[in-house]
Amino acid sequence: MVQIPSGLLSYFNDSKTEAAVDLLLAKKRPSIPDDVEWNEVPDYFRALRAARQIQADLAILVHEIWHAVWKPLPAPWTAKAPHEQVDDGLLDPQTIWGQWYALRSYGLGKLRSELLVYADNESGVQIGFNVLQDGKSKLHSKSKIKQDIAGWEDDGVTLWSPSGLVKIQKGLNFAPLAPFVDEAIKVIKDVGKL
Repeated sequence: MVQIPSGLLSYFNDSKTEAAVDLLLAKKRPSIPDDVEWNEVPDYFRALRAARQIQADLAILVHEIWHAVWKPLPAPWTAKAPHEQVDDGLLDPQTIWGQWYALRSYGLGKLRSELLVYADNESGVQIGFNVLQDGKSKLHSKSKIKQDIAGWEDDGVTLWSPSGLVKIQKGLNFAPLAPFVDEAIKVIKDVGKL
């Protein structure tokens, strides 16, 4: 079971913590507020360190969730190494903080599939997948596949499990996502055969 670190859980559950962390992380080099005195500078740096720890904890969390939920795509799909990902910024905690998801890419000939994990307080944990060729989705072109993907939220490129299935809490239960994982793998296999 994946556990959410206490600082990140506070960020998700307490609006004051969320606002403070967001303010500290809003700039690459945050400026010290005008009302901070010299004797308060160490506390300011401790707060900045805590905010950056929460940011890193989110990056760790979405990758731990990925490992807990997804399994690698079976052959003939081949996993792309971290340096081969389409957007290697998704291996940077600052980028993950801005987008709230992690992904892994796989290839099969000219096809690319991405398996994603998204986590935020409003939607909870969602999984997503897509299959692309030349940057265009292959999930929307075949009527058989359209039947298999009923119940998924569609953003035009990626299909997402319904929001709210897995709520953000200390211990996460991914059982509600299991049927969606199985369905996604089946659809990806079917697209790979077309």
